[in-house]
Amino acid sequence: MKNSQIQYKRTFAYNLRQYLLIFCASICTAVAVEVFLLPANVIQGGVLGISSTLDLLLTGLSASKWYLSAGLWLIALNIPILIYCFCRYRTRFAVKTTVYLLMLATELVVLRVLNVAELVKGIMASESGDLDKVLYVILGAALHGLSLPLILSVNASTGGTDIVGLIVQRYSKKSSSDAMRFILLANAVVITVASVVYGIVNKTVAEAVNMFIYSIAALFVCEIVQEVIFKGFSSAIELEITTDKPEEMTDALTSQLKHGLTSVKVMGGYSHQEKIMLLCVINKSQLVKARRIINHVDPTAFAYVENVKEVIGKGFANKENELEEENDEESDSSK
Repeated sequence: MKNSQIQYKRTFAYNLRQYLLIFCASICTAVAVEVFLLPANVIQGGVLGISSTLDLLLTGLSASKWYLSAGLWLIALNIPILIYCFCRYRTRFAVKTTVYLLMLATELVVLRVLNVAELVKGIMASESGDLDKVLYVILGAALHGLSLPLILSVNASTGGTDIVGLIVQRYSKKSSSDAMRFILLANAVVITVASVVYGIVNKTVAEAVNMFIYSIAALFVCEIVQEVIFKGFSSAIELEITTDKPEEMTDALTSQLKHGLTSVKVMGGYSHQEKIMLLCVINKSQLVKARRIINHVDPTAFAYVENVKEVIGKGFANKENELEEENDEESDSSK
């Protein structure tokens, strides 16, 4: 009984953390879109971009027309994608993705009804009453850029073109990088088409060009923020250590840093003596500890550090690969 209670508490705490992260991801996107991007006539790509365009054209961002706002369009357009998601992918993945979209849609509607964008505009507007469009784009895109890393950290998705990208990757047998390129291209196409339609409906070329330029800029700011965060998840460095005490160094580094090493025989160019070089990939946060270990085991050791762009393997976070593996496992188990 006691063990089952402990297990229940652990499961509850784990699920609570997962859904709190989903909530944080959804609120970041909701504030980004409703408070910063839409008031600046800027859209993001994918299904959210289509929903935002319909919102701009049909409501003019009016709080009284909340029933035609981006939040409700987002759910409507994602319904077929979610049905496919439940049929083809892990149930937990589909449920978390659905919860994210429901949270996001609700938050978008609530922010519209409460007219939060106007309140923020009153605070941030210049003396002439105009909003700083560049500032709005940077803040909105940066906030939106936080959502994907957060949602991937719980092995879920933001829906829309993210799911379509997974579908394309599954059937084309392409890598995750190719899928990300497809998503980026799809986002760019949505922005281009939306800008043209917006210009035609409003009969103004200038507004269409402005929407396109600022939306593409927002897309790149969003991608940059995501890249920085993803590198933080999987940030690593490589240590290359030449030492006269390879066995002692290997034991110390392995036991204290919990990472394996590779031993390579090398020849000193000056001394012409054969030595052992140890190669070890560790997290950046472990560098100080590794330096202490090296100095303690062999003060005469020669070591240098190199940055590692990406690590694929046990002991290092790689959310894209984890997501792919979970979906593949679910697919295999359903056969």
